[in-house]
Amino acid sequence: MLIFHSLTGNAVASAALVVAWLCVLRWARHSGWGIALLTLIGTIGHEALHAAVGWAVNAQPTSFSIIPKRQKNCWVLGSVGFRNLNIWNAAPAAFAPLLLAWVAWLVFGHWMQPAFQHGHYLSWAGAGYVTAVALFSAVPSHIDIKLGAASALMYGVIGGVIALAIYSSSSTLAFG
Repeated sequence: MLIFHSLTGNAVASAALVVAWLCVLRWARHSGWGIALLTLIGTIGHEALHAAVGWAVNAQPTSFSIIPKRQKNCWVLGSVGFRNLNIWNAAPAAFAPLLLAWVAWLVFGHWMQPAFQHGHYLSWAGAGYVTAVALFSAVPSHIDIKLGAASALMYGVIGGVIALAIYSSSSTLAFG
């Protein structure tokens, strides 16, 4: 089922509201506790996805925290520790919070758009906030990228080799 059939006025207004909320969140990044409070539900989702996917791929999560901490020049809003992170499971565990972008898409299409269309503007504003927090929290941290990069590169190379093999075998069969 397609959520969006065309670019409508409510889609444009809803997207503008999400962008406005994202600007508020970006501005609040510099206030430590402000961003921690504004994005608490997103932090819980972000860290829970690390832990759940880490458990599913046998990375063996060992610790879980959503208590903000100041480290050097930045704030760490949460963390998950793993005992068995390796080349095979690091990318899924590290990039699991990207699934929050899908949550944002669902909230945008199934809550935010209908709320605007039916004139429920308070609900629409709340849905915009939830959508923005989900998108904000879906972005991997520099630590997530550092831990998952080699694993993601390995999967990219494997995928490229498989795609090349399929392409070359299908072109050989077609012209052969």
